Amino acid sequence: LKVDVCAAVSGVGIPSTVGLKAELHLDWLKGTKGGVKRVLFLDTQQPQHSGLLRLGQTRPRACLSYMIYLKEEDEFRDKLTPITLTLNYSLALPSPDQTLPPVLNEYSSTFLQEHAYILLDCGDDNICIPDLQLSASMDHSELVIGDDNLVMLTITAVNQGEGAYETELYTLIPPEADYIGVERRVEARTHNKGHNS
Repeated sequence: LKVDVCAAVSGVGIPSTVGLKAELHLDWLKGTKGGVKRVLFLDTQQPQHSGLLRLGQTRPRACLSYMIYLKEEDEFRDKLTPITLTLNYSLALPSPDQTLPPVLNEYSSTFLQEHAYILLDCGDDNICIPDLQLSASMDHSELVIGDDNLVMLTITAVNQGEGAYETELYTLIPPEADYIGVERRVEARTHNKGHNS
C-alpha cells in the first residue's frame, strides 16, 4: 500500500525554506492497547517512520511517500479492528537568519489519523454473518467408576455462512477429570475457503 503525507504553507512573508517534521505511526491502536502490529513500513520493517517535509516560497506544497505492507494472514489474528494510521507534525527549528519564523495554524490539529479496514470475505457490505454448527462425540459410550478412563472428546465446528472471525470455543471439564491436551485440525472446504471456525 502507498501512503502519502502532504503539507502546504500559505501566508504573507513565507521564507524560502520551511521544515516540517512528520512522524507517522502504523496500527497505532495496537501500540496503545498491546498486540501485534499488522502493518509495517516496507523499507525498515518498523511500525513508525520520521520524515522531513521541505516547503517554502517557491515550493508551497510537498509530499512524502511511503510503502507499507500487511503481514501474512497467519501472523496475526485480529482482522476486524480498523488499522489506524496517525501523523504527528511540528515545525523544524528555523534557521538563525530568520527574524520572523513561521508558525503553525493554531486552528489546525497537529495530530491526524486515518483508518483502513481489512477486506473480509463477507460480501459487498463487509459485514460477516456466520452460520456456525457445533457437534461433539466421545470414543466411549460407557465409563467405569474408579477406573482410569481415557476419553477422547471430538468437537466439530462447521461454518456454513460468511467468515467467523474471532470465534472462540469454551469447553467445561468436570473437576474430577484430568485434562491431557488438545489436538486441532482444520479442514477447508471450497465454499467457505478462508473462513475461521
